[in-house]
This record gives sequence, structure tokens and C-alpha cells, in this order.
Amino acid sequence: MLCTCVIDVVGNREADWCDENTRIVCELFAHEVQKGNRATTHLNKTGYQNMIKRFQDRTGLLYTRRQFKNRWDKLKNDYGIWKELGKETGLGWDESGKNIVMTDKWWKDTSKKIKGCTKFKNRGIQNEDELEIMFEDLRNTGDDHWCASSGVAPSQPSPPQSPIPVDDDDEAGIEENDSDPEEIAPTSGTRKRGRAADNNKGKKGKTTTGQWFQEQMGKIVEMNERTTASCDSIARREDKSGSSIPDVMALVKECGAVPPTKEHFIACTLFTKRSERQMFMTIETPEERFDYLTKKHEWMTRNDVPK
Repeated sequence: MLCTCVIDVVGNREADWCDENTRIVCELFAHEVQKGNRATTHLNKTGYQNMIKRFQDRTGLLYTRRQFKNRWDKLKNDYGIWKELGKETGLGWDESGKNIVMTDKWWKDTSKKIKGCTKFKNRGIQNEDELEIMFEDLRNTGDDHWCASSGVAPSQPSPPQSPIPVDDDDEAGIEENDSDPEEIAPTSGTRKRGRAADNNKGKKGKTTTGQWFQEQMGKIVEMNERTTASCDSIARREDKSGSSIPDVMALVKECGAVPPTKEHFIACTLFTKRSERQMFMTIETPEERFDYLTKKHEWMTRNDVPK
């Protein structure tokens, strides 16, 4: 598996965003969002304070609020690009690697309309469940909610819809100059609407009663889809089922699977997937949970099991 490592420099202090640190920070970000510590588009003061402490507890690294905010913005931008890729039609899909498989020419052409998309040419987005909790309701426009972890390639997208305006300023209490401009990947739908508007400028066609009725019904359906999608996203964020990664890993340690046991290792590998966490939560006793992890490790390390 490829391993990415990003160095974020603030002053003289460097933040090492390797795969493992990124996985941990996504878990902690998602946990703070579920606790209600996201003000508008970023965490509030309490959320950042919790991030600093808990990330240090997990990794031994003391990062600043600015470094966490920079990472949040980068993850948000990457998630937006990945979702734009999911709207493209005719995509090839590698189920084992959870990644898009297309020709070099396709990537070259697509990169012209979705800036930055080639970062996903060799590896799909990581930690998607957590990123969905963090950002999906911020970018929600009623589109198809494609998720790589669903194991299904993205389907034919719906016609482009106008996005709901979102205030992208920092939350109250963040110091001045504590935000960097965020790079937003332009969408093909936006440009198409712009060209259509230019072509139709100054033209006013006749509208029949039937056409007017169809337009109004279309607007009603579109608004209903947006409202439903927004409610679903909020419900996911407020899920109190106890199957979050921190909750499940607490049960892992409680049953005796602590570092550096093989049971703890396989738990860290498995429980990035929501379905695996939900299955684990159905096991009632610590003894049964430990036995489950032992057998899961044995099964996953067999030579005849596809990796």
C-alpha cells in the first residue's frame, strides 16, 4: 500500500501528516463534530482544545490549533474533489483497492475540469467514513451521496443543481489571520450553467402553461430532495449509537486487546469500516469480543484469504 506523508510547517514547528497520523486526526475530528463542537465550517474553541489534548495523548505530538485547522481545510478540499470525481460517468472501479481505474488520457482530460483530481489516480481517498461525518452536510446540495466504502461504483449523476450558500468564515473566537484561502475545485456543472446563461442572454421564449407547471413541479421535487438529504446528513452526525471508532476501540481495550497484541492490531485494521464496528457491537461479553478478534486475526492472516 502506498504511504503518503505531508509536512505542514507553522513557524518553526512541523506537523507530520503520515497515513497513521491522518487516520487518528480524522477519527478525532469526526468525534468532535458528533459531539456538536463544530461551529459553522470549522471546529469551535472547545473542539480545538480537545483536538490538541487528545491528539497528543494518542501520538505524543503537540500540534497547534493553526496546524489542525490547516489539516481540516486540506481534508475538506480533498473530500470535495473525490465527490466531484464520483459524479463522472462510466468510471472503472477497483473494489479491492476502493479506487477509480481509468486511462491516463481520462485522468489528463478530467484534471482540466476537476483541479487536483490526479492525486487519486493511484489510490482512492482514505478515512472516508470520518470525512463524511466531518463535511457531507457542509457540501450537501442534494446530489447522489456516493461513498467509496459502499463497494459500488458511482452511478449516473443527476442534472447539476445550484448549491446552497454556505458561510465559509471561521467560527467566532478564532484570531485574525487564522485562516488560509481554501482552494475549491470548480465543477463542470457550474461552467455549463455559465455557458448556457451566456448563450441565452437577451432571449426570452414563450412559456406555455404546461411548461410552467413542469418547472414548478421540478423545483418542488428538487427542494424536497435537498431537505431529505440534509436531514439524513444531520441524523448521521448526531448518531448516538455508540459505534464510533473511539467507542469501539474503548471496548477493544476493555476486553483485553491492548497494544501490542495481535488482537489490538487487527481491531485497528478492521474498525476503520463502519460495518465492522457495528458487527463488533453486537457481541455481548468481553470474552466473546476477545475471542472474535483472535479468530478474525487468524482468518485474515491465512494465505488463502484475499488481501
